[in-house]
Amino acid sequence: MTDPLSCSTQLTSASGVLSGPHSGEARVLTEAQAGPLYRVVGYPLFISCNVSGFANADAKQEFEYRITKPANPNIEINIISTTDQTFGYAMYSQRVRKKEITLTNMSSTSVIFKIDSLQKSDEGEFDCTAINSEDRFDGTYSAKTTVKVIDNSLSVSSPASASLSYNEGDALTLTCQASSNTVQHTHLSLAWYLHKDSEDEAQPIISVNRDFTLSPGRGFEERYQAGLIRLDKIGEATYKLKMAQLELSDQGRIYCQAQEWIQDPDRSWYSIVQKAAEKSTLTVVPDTSSLVVRILAQPTTLQEGQELSLSCTIDAQNLREKFFSVAWLKESVELARIGPSGIVSVGPEYSVRAKEGELRLDEVTPSDSGVYQCTVSEWKINSKTNSQSQTAAVTVTPAGKICLRLSVRNNMVTVGGNLELMCRVKGPRVPITVTWSLQRGSSPDNILNPSASSRYAVTWHLQQKAENKTIISSNRDALITFEHVEPSQRQRINMKRSEGPSFELNIGQAQMSDRGTYICEVVEWLQDPRGDWIQLSTVSKSTTLTVIDKVLKPTIKKAVGLTPSQQMTSCFIN
Repeated sequence: MTDPLSCSTQLTSASGVLSGPHSGEARVLTEAQAGPLYRVVGYPLFISCNVSGFANADAKQEFEYRITKPANPNIEINIISTTDQTFGYAMYSQRVRKKEITLTNMSSTSVIFKIDSLQKSDEGEFDCTAINSEDRFDGTYSAKTTVKVIDNSLSVSSPASASLSYNEGDALTLTCQASSNTVQHTHLSLAWYLHKDSEDEAQPIISVNRDFTLSPGRGFEERYQAGLIRLDKIGEATYKLKMAQLELSDQGRIYCQAQEWIQDPDRSWYSIVQKAAEKSTLTVVPDTSSLVVRILAQPTTLQEGQELSLSCTIDAQNLREKFFSVAWLKESVELARIGPSGIVSVGPEYSVRAKEGELRLDEVTPSDSGVYQCTVSEWKINSKTNSQSQTAAVTVTPAGKICLRLSVRNNMVTVGGNLELMCRVKGPRVPITVTWSLQRGSSPDNILNPSASSRYAVTWHLQQKAENKTIISSNRDALITFEHVEPSQRQRINMKRSEGPSFELNIGQAQMSDRGTYICEVVEWLQDPRGDWIQLSTVSKSTTLTVIDKVLKPTIKKAVGLTPSQQMTSCFIN
C-alpha cells in the first residue's frame, strides 16, 4: 500500500492549488460544515460538504474525504471516495466496506459524510475535497471541519423497582435522575415514556425540552390539562413524574429518557447523546368495587360575564350494566340532579343553566364563586350501593369598567400621506376585542378585529421552477414540524418568534440549492368566549433569495476552508 505521506503529497495539487498565476478571481469554492463539532464516542457524526463554480453547474461532482489527526498533523489519511472503492487506508477501509462509514450524494454538487459510531481515534481535522473535473485549477477545492470526540458523561437512572403494581385510580409517583459532566455548554431534555404491549413503539407521557417547555404526549393531553399528570424538576438533576389517577390503559413498560444537546458554530442545536433508565413493568389492576369520579371546571378563575363549564365523568367496571345518579351542589345547596332513570331535575335558580351530565353557567357573576361538588351514586334495584364525590373551587372576579381613549397625531393629511390613530384601552385584565369604524354617513363602516388573544400558524414554502414545497411549519401551539426536508439537512434549519410578532426562518450554511422564492404563510386564530379556536383568513408574503458563488483572489498556496455563510429571512405580521 502507498505510504500515507507520499499519497498526501501527490494529492496536494488536487486540493485546490492554482495552475499558475493569471488574472481574474477564483471560480470554484468548496464549503464544509463549520467546526469545531463536539460529538460523543459511540454516536453518529454527520458532515455536509458542497462545491460551486464549475463551468458545468449541473454536472455531478465527485468528492473525497481525508483526516489529519492531532498526533500527526502533517499526514493526511484517506477515508472514502465517491469514485474509488479502494481509496481508504487500512485503518478505515474495513469500516467503509461494512458501510459503517458512508459518503452519500445529496445533489450533484453536495454530499453528506457519515460515521455511524464514532471512535476516540476519529478525532481530528476532516478534509472534504471536490475532485477537479476541468482542464485547469481555479479556486478552492477542499474545506476542513474539526471534530472533537468526547466521552459519554450523560447519566440517567430511576430508583423504581422492575415491577410495579397499582390499582385503577391510584396515584403513581416516579423519579428520574439525569445529569452530565460534559465540559462544553450543553442542555438536557427529558421525557417519560410508556410502551404498551399492543403498540410497536413507546409513546411519551410528558416531556420537558431543552428550553424547559413542558409538553404532554399523544393521548395524555386531556389529563395534563386537568392537572392529573405533572412533571416537576427538583434540584439540579431530579425529575418527578406524577400521575394522579391511573387508568387501565396506562399498563405497560414505563421509563425515563434524557437527551443532551449542544449548539454547533452555526447556532443550530444538535442531540449528541441520549440514554434511558431501566424500564419498569407497570400493572394496573382493575378495581371492580370502586367508583372513580372526576370533576373538571373550565376555567377555575374567570371574570364576570364569562362562561363557566363544569363537567363530571365516571369510571367504573361494567359501566353499561349499572345505574347512576349525578347531583351537582354548591356550598351544600343542590343545583341539579340526574336520576338513575335519566330524568333531570334542576333547582329554580339554575333551571335554564343545566345540561345532561354538564352544568354550564353562561354569564357568571361574583356570586357564582365557591366550591362545586359532583356526587355520583351507584344504584342496584332501589338501593344505593356506592357513592363518591369530587369538588372544584371556582373564583369569579368583578369585571369593572373599561375606558377607551382615541387620539390622532395629525388631523390634516394630504393624499398619499400617513394617518395614525391610537386607541388606548384601560380597565380589567381580560381579553378585549377592539373594532375600528369609520363613519361617513348615517352608518359606520368597520375597518379592523385585532385581538390580544391571537395565535398564529406559520408555514414557510420554497418555490423553485414552479415547484412549491413546504420546508418548516409551526402550528398555533408553536409545535414545529419539517416537511420536504431530508433528516440530515434539518440541523441547518430553525425558526423562532420575536416581538412584533416576527417569525424568523434561519438556514445555516447556504447552498446553491437554497435559492428560490421563499413564501411566508400566516394563519391567525382567535379564541371565542367558549374556548373554541376560530381560523381567520390566510395571509402570505414572498421574497426571492439569490445565492451567489463566493470568490477568492488567486493564490499558489493551498486554500483553506471559509466560514460557511448563513442566510436569514423574516416574516413580520402587521
